[in-house]
Amino acid sequence: MADAQIGFEAVALDVKSGGASGALPGYVNTPDAVDYDESTAAGMAEPDTSYASEGAGYTKDSETLPLSSRQASYSIPSEGGQTVFFRTGDNDEQKCRIDFVLVYQVYEDKPEEWRDKRDDKRRNFLKRLEKEGLIWEEDKQSFDQKSVFIKLHAPWTVLMREAEQLGLKMPVEENNRVHHSLWDRAVEKMNCCNLKSPMRHGLDDVQQYITLPFNKAWESKFLNVENQETFFSPAQRSLIVHEILLRTQYSKSDDHPKVGYERLIENKTFEAAFPLHSGKAVPEGNDEETDRSKLRSVWGRWGAMFKYQPLDDIRAYFGEKVAMYFCWIGFYTQWLIPVTIFGLIAFIYGLAKFNSFPPVNEVCNQKSFFMCPSCDTTCDFYFLNETCYYARAAYLFDNELTVAFAAVMCIWAVFFLEFWKRKEKSMAFRWDVHDFEDLEERPRAAFEANATRKKLNPVNEKYEGYVSPKSKYGKILNGLLGVALLIFLVIGIVVAVIIYRLSIVAVFNEHKSIRPYSSIAGTVTAATIQLILISVMNIVYQIIAKKLTDYENHRTQTEFDDHFTFKMFLFQFVNYYSSVFYIAFFKGKLVGYPGNYYQPFGARLDECGAGGCMIELTQQLAIIMVGKQVLNNFMEIVLPWLKAWWRRRDTKDDDSTDNRHVSRWEEDLDCADLNRYGLFAEYLEMVIQFGFITIFVAAFPLAPLFALLNNILEIRLDAKKFVTIFRRPVAYRAQDIGIWYSLLEGIA
Repeated sequence: MADAQIGFEAVALDVKSGGASGALPGYVNTPDAVDYDESTAAGMAEPDTSYASEGAGYTKDSETLPLSSRQASYSIPSEGGQTVFFRTGDNDEQKCRIDFVLVYQVYEDKPEEWRDKRDDKRRNFLKRLEKEGLIWEEDKQSFDQKSVFIKLHAPWTVLMREAEQLGLKMPVEENNRVHHSLWDRAVEKMNCCNLKSPMRHGLDDVQQYITLPFNKAWESKFLNVENQETFFSPAQRSLIVHEILLRTQYSKSDDHPKVGYERLIENKTFEAAFPLHSGKAVPEGNDEETDRSKLRSVWGRWGAMFKYQPLDDIRAYFGEKVAMYFCWIGFYTQWLIPVTIFGLIAFIYGLAKFNSFPPVNEVCNQKSFFMCPSCDTTCDFYFLNETCYYARAAYLFDNELTVAFAAVMCIWAVFFLEFWKRKEKSMAFRWDVHDFEDLEERPRAAFEANATRKKLNPVNEKYEGYVSPKSKYGKILNGLLGVALLIFLVIGIVVAVIIYRLSIVAVFNEHKSIRPYSSIAGTVTAATIQLILISVMNIVYQIIAKKLTDYENHRTQTEFDDHFTFKMFLFQFVNYYSSVFYIAFFKGKLVGYPGNYYQPFGARLDECGAGGCMIELTQQLAIIMVGKQVLNNFMEIVLPWLKAWWRRRDTKDDDSTDNRHVSRWEEDLDCADLNRYGLFAEYLEMVIQFGFITIFVAAFPLAPLFALLNNILEIRLDAKKFVTIFRRPVAYRAQDIGIWYSLLEGIA
């Protein structure tokens, strides 16, 4: 590790008095800390390995370590050229790794009362974090002169205590009996020259272990347990601190406790909270490679587009929840290849035959066959051959092979889901999370705070918060009623778009020169407006769905995520599919016939164009599906970059700030935020896409091709975002893709 010399004056926040303190220079002030001198050291007992619930001084094995003078120069260990340790401490052995960072800003323009309230909440929160055993350091150096960083460190005793409560599985023995699939064994036998696959990602295979849930009583049985700095990975350490931050109370009153750092971020007590990246995404000069830079070089760049994903390394750095998403999208993309080929064959067949198909030729050659007007007042009779273009375009997508392709897609969807279920279970077992939801997942801190009753959990034999079924399902029912109201609003928007389309067609029909383009103009502009309204309503509905799910107060985070996802999917299903369902199953079905048109409102109902509803359905699918993909990819690239640029605009390494280099925590603060629901938008995009290529593939056989091309780009785009643009997310655990699998089954 490279060393860096930094002169630094740290200011610790005195949680008792609320002012800056010099009692413990350069470090955290704690009520249990003792003055260190030789007599104190001589009187200390042997290191105590029991769990500490209180006292968060700078401790190691229950000894209070010496603190240096207030102004000093320190040799700081670093990773990738930037330190991930506290600034204070006399030598490398005493360095505290930064497990989590809290950030708040000094608002000089706010009223004093507003600032005092948030300072009070912050002091209460930090004091309770000390009682949980965490060590913290405050750093007021920042380029914007407003951001203040509170760096958190979990000592060994805290890590052991929380790891046991969380049921973290730690290695006890190397597992060299890894099962390989029949395909892998066949490829290995055929590879007589031991050639490396050109699609391999380039990282070494991750060693697999036999694991056990961590327990202090079995401490000696775990591998590498003697190395307290590396036994728990940085991802595991950040998860442990995150769990403490979620359940820690910040209100003074215990009668109606308010808990969790997320609420403090909402009310601007803190601006951000995140674990640190391991270093720069692209090493500079002689910087050592870090886990982050390795992932970027073999996974998070466009040059790795056709390489396999290093799923084990993704899991080690980002956690099982993120890794499971990338595993699923990779698996889904691979399965799109065969149906893409079949869809291309169906399209090429239509392209080769549309000039010689007899029904199309009959339409194009009928120059004296009159058709009835498409409206009552302004429309004239027209010749059948005027619809030749639409007839040929319809045959490209609706030909003899399209029927066979639709049948193949039905079978493909079933097999895909069954094989994914097998893959999912395999990865969950490989990553030791196959029983996470049943045995290891703890109640949400917000649930525990809001639950007024306690009840014995028969699984873990602990008393936990309890909500009666009547109260629970009553709130869920209220939430669903709110969802229903919003769905009716979306249906109203669809009706408005239909009225707009009819109006455009009527306007075009009044002018003979543009009359032939009335159908396509109405369809294309209506679909574009529909796409814009969909995007706007997405933002509004997500906020409302989050509030409704918070109100329901679910016990575990998995239950919370599943109910939130279900609400959002119901809305998105109506939002994206309503207009398509209307064209496919309702449009033109109740119009009537010449001389007896059905006119419930004094005008004819919306009907299909001369080329039929199929070509309109194809146009609608192409615009919504492809347009949504292009828009989403553009937003995923531009918005995070703009947010990061906006934060970095004042962060410049120049002479105005004593040539000080940007610290690791400042650089991560400038990255875009990926909240707990960051993966929701990614899953939703893919599930909506899955619906387009299964339900409506008969109208648009090229849908799997566009889905495949999009997903190849999507994987690397998401990888690049996670590695280089976003802050490092908390390494959440997950044993599957959650309720998304049930939604996929419902679509299929």
